[in-house]
Amino acid sequence: MNVVSSPLVQEAATARRRPNLVVVWIVALVAIIGGQSIGAVIAEAITGHGKDGSVPAQWNEVITNGFTLIVLALWVVLYERRSVFSVGLRDRRGVQRFIAGLVAGFVLFGVALLLMVLFADYDANATESHVTTGSAAVWIVLSLIPVWIVQASTEEIVVRGYLLQWHGLTLTNGWVAVILPSVLFAVVHIDFHPLVLINIFLFGLLFSFLSLTQGSIWFADGLHMAWNMAQSNIFGISGDSSARDVTIFTFGADSGASVVLTGGDYGVEGSVLTTLILVIAVAASYRYYRTVEATRAPAIADGTITETTSTN
Repeated sequence: MNVVSSPLVQEAATARRRPNLVVVWIVALVAIIGGQSIGAVIAEAITGHGKDGSVPAQWNEVITNGFTLIVLALWVVLYERRSVFSVGLRDRRGVQRFIAGLVAGFVLFGVALLLMVLFADYDANATESHVTTGSAAVWIVLSLIPVWIVQASTEEIVVRGYLLQWHGLTLTNGWVAVILPSVLFAVVHIDFHPLVLINIFLFGLLFSFLSLTQGSIWFADGLHMAWNMAQSNIFGISGDSSARDVTIFTFGADSGASVVLTGGDYGVEGSVLTTLILVIAVAASYRYYRTVEATRAPAIADGTITETTSTN
């Protein structure tokens, strides 16, 4: 598998200066670690240190993730000398794809939650210590949409929009180009439970194949955001962070239920049921990619698509 013909990868070829992969990884890690660290200090100074899961703490994520984006944008524009939109954002149908991704993300999470209810003793009366729930939470949850947009977009831009495209342009083995950024995607979530790592890695593969197929990160971004928001502020499941203070519903596992099925403290993302769903989703996204790729490869071979053009 060679992913160079994807418009997402082709955008990297517009750079006037091409860093090697070691530098690309350094840049990504500096953006993630350095940007988040700087942003955390500034966020605390502006909003105060909200407790984990509180609304102020969620808004702090806009600042911390924002600085990650600023660090990466400065590198892309000032060193690589290419448009900031070239990191997976250049797409005439971006908004439509983002909305479609939102729908797909809510559906995917809905299927996962349905399986948890049917086979893992999940119910809508969990005992998590939420502060605001039900109808009182609706408007607060809606006001948090920008938080989830920035959070999901940051991860997609850094991992799929930057790392994946440079790996795809530099490496001849497309599987390695897809797998390496997906490994980083799993590790940076800092949940080292085996099933959580596997599931987040599978998410990385899913988002990668969708982005490579469509030539941009918009659909994957919408799916990513919908999953995270549904899990945390809509259905009240802890996931890869502490429980949110504000959630519309309060789903959780009954005591005594199988941890392998419920995910335990990790919620849906630590369940083997989610693993099964993601394996199916990754297989479908890979087949989707291969179908579209079959129409692009001949164009690369005969020169219709070059290293600096995009079909998107």
